[in-house]
Amino acid sequence: MKSLLNKRIAIFGAGAIGSYIGSKFIEHGFTNVEFVARSGYNVLKEKGLIVKNYQDKSPYNLKVNAVKELSGLYDAVLICVKSKDTVAAAKHVKNHLNNDGFVVSIQNGVENPDIISAFIMPEKIITNVIYMTAVMQEKGILEYMAEGRLIFGHINGKISQYTDTYMQILQHAELNAKYTDNIKYYQWQKLMLNIVLNPLSALFRKTFFKMSSFDDAISLTKSLFKEAQNAAKLCGVDIADEEYDKITSRCKENVSFKSSMYQDIEANRNPEIDAILGVVVRTHEKYGQAAPYCDCLLKIMNVKYGGWFQISPTLAADVLVINDDKVLLIDRKNEPLGWAIPGGFVDLYETIENAALRELQEETGIEANINDLHLLGIYSDPKRDTRGHTVSAVYVYFSDKKADANDDAQDAKYFHIDNLPENIAFDHREILRTAKAKFMK
Repeated sequence: MKSLLNKRIAIFGAGAIGSYIGSKFIEHGFTNVEFVARSGYNVLKEKGLIVKNYQDKSPYNLKVNAVKELSGLYDAVLICVKSKDTVAAAKHVKNHLNNDGFVVSIQNGVENPDIISAFIMPEKIITNVIYMTAVMQEKGILEYMAEGRLIFGHINGKISQYTDTYMQILQHAELNAKYTDNIKYYQWQKLMLNIVLNPLSALFRKTFFKMSSFDDAISLTKSLFKEAQNAAKLCGVDIADEEYDKITSRCKENVSFKSSMYQDIEANRNPEIDAILGVVVRTHEKYGQAAPYCDCLLKIMNVKYGGWFQISPTLAADVLVINDDKVLLIDRKNEPLGWAIPGGFVDLYETIENAALRELQEETGIEANINDLHLLGIYSDPKRDTRGHTVSAVYVYFSDKKADANDDAQDAKYFHIDNLPENIAFDHREILRTAKAKFMK
């Protein structure tokens, strides 16, 4: 019999979740793990997987066995693809399981086990719900902010040789895992989390924390939750009303957390709309009922993100005020915190120059004329702003006017160019160096 550590395991879908679990397997001695990757194959093959976690701030590199497709027979295949790719994945997997092999669906939504069962015997299918915060910052770079919590079981509620083996694998990898005989409940519970957190956050491109300050947005999330709660009940699963408060309180605790749909949109990936909203609509239709909020939002999301789409970077304008050998900086009230050049986002139908003048006046009280602005440069590094890809046009304005902090600034001070504060936000230290070389010799 093949030893536990030598079992041939495929991670089918090397996104954040698949890469997280696969990395744990490798770190704990599993010697025969394959990452089935598509767009990230070349990066994983050549450079491996870079892992950043919440405990150790120093990233480390894992050598992984990346493949483009399955070959031969496997003891376990973990399907970690988006729900829209489930059929294609199941078709590919069905001919690559050995006699004792099994499949694990680690996916959003509640329909995937049924979809997979059209190609693979239901008794070989394990359903796994995972709760965690993780993101692929870019191809081959995984960051996770908390350890994942895995809950798994068969849809029929029975224990099998497959659930026993899977538990042994997860325990050896020191993953926080729990078997349940009621996995349907956890599927719907996770869907409740997704339906509150994901669609509106993605549609408005705001974190849940920011969105929660709008009463209408909270009202909409409650309506979506109620419809999903009723869909679960129609399927024999009771979700308590208190679950909504638990979800929203957890989301509000993390100011900068971005939902998975929001992350997908920023990365120009189609978000997982149907598996979260569509299942609620279809369940109601099956029982002759309607889910108008989910149905309307599903149609809106499908129009906006259902096909190919492109999200442009956010546009900003900044004004660096120079007074002889001093520069004016503001102490930011909001994340990301630190001292920064006055500036902000360009409004719709506003020129960049007018936005620069407006932001300068709002944050420092200084009024300037458009003819007095000198373009320093355009700054567009996708990583320059932790909130998302932001492109800034930075202007220089020569003035000795007094500054009064207001709006997004809690303080405004002039600093000598050679004696700047330590905590400077964004890439503004680099911009200040450029300004010194060009205008302050």
